[in-house]
Amino acid sequence: MRIVARVGLVARAVFYLLLAYLAGAIAAGWDKDGRQVNANGALATVADTGIGLAALWVAAIGFAMFGVIRIAGAIGDRDVGRLRRLGTAGQGVFYLFLAFATVMFLLGRRETGSEQQHESTTARLLNEPAGRWLVGAVGAVVVAVCLYQLWVAVSRRFTDSLRTEEMSPVTRRLTRVVGIAGIVARAAIVAPVGVFLVLAAVTAEPGEARGLDAYLAELSTTAGGRVLVWTVAAGFVVFAVYTLFEVRYRNVGAGE
Repeated sequence: MRIVARVGLVARAVFYLLLAYLAGAIAAGWDKDGRQVNANGALATVADTGIGLAALWVAAIGFAMFGVIRIAGAIGDRDVGRLRRLGTAGQGVFYLFLAFATVMFLLGRRETGSEQQHESTTARLLNEPAGRWLVGAVGAVVVAVCLYQLWVAVSRRFTDSLRTEEMSPVTRRLTRVVGIAGIVARAAIVAPVGVFLVLAAVTAEPGEARGLDAYLAELSTTAGGRVLVWTVAAGFVVFAVYTLFEVRYRNVGAGE
């Protein structure tokens, strides 16, 4: 199970490298063949390669196993506090959802993870009786998770789940630097998506719920914005590099 879970981490590294490429394409004005800077764009990019569909099935299994083993760690690891275990369980649920989305894409739901699906789902929820509260709550949770990730990075709590005793001093320092930079970058990039969901709930306008691709495209319309998009691409690369360190050193079964 741990070996297959590490395959999920490898898939995560590839996923963020693909997001970096797609973000860079927006900043440089390259033709992306309609691919978006989100899960849909990453899945479509892999699917179009020679071994794409097989690779996506492997990724889906890896994501699922990583999710299962994180939930198992949250339940069984009594060496950490309840809050950390709750965070681990939430991480497990997220990766199970990522596995499900990948499978749905493979089964023909090619709009999975797209900007269009993001907006249409938001619109459908806003029309429900308590939909505005639900959309707002989801947005608030996204922002809260990003703030928590910033705290984890700045406090260096992410090293708790790494087998640092197996690292050389140089590797330990490099992992710490890359981990802080990568986790901060990812949280800063994702947080606006949560803010946009809250705005959509407040205004009851589904168009306000811009996803990652939409707000990066909007940024890229100015020279300063394109610099920010290049920074986003660099942040994704750094997080992918940190993930590769996790492939080797992370204790995937711990509740932290």
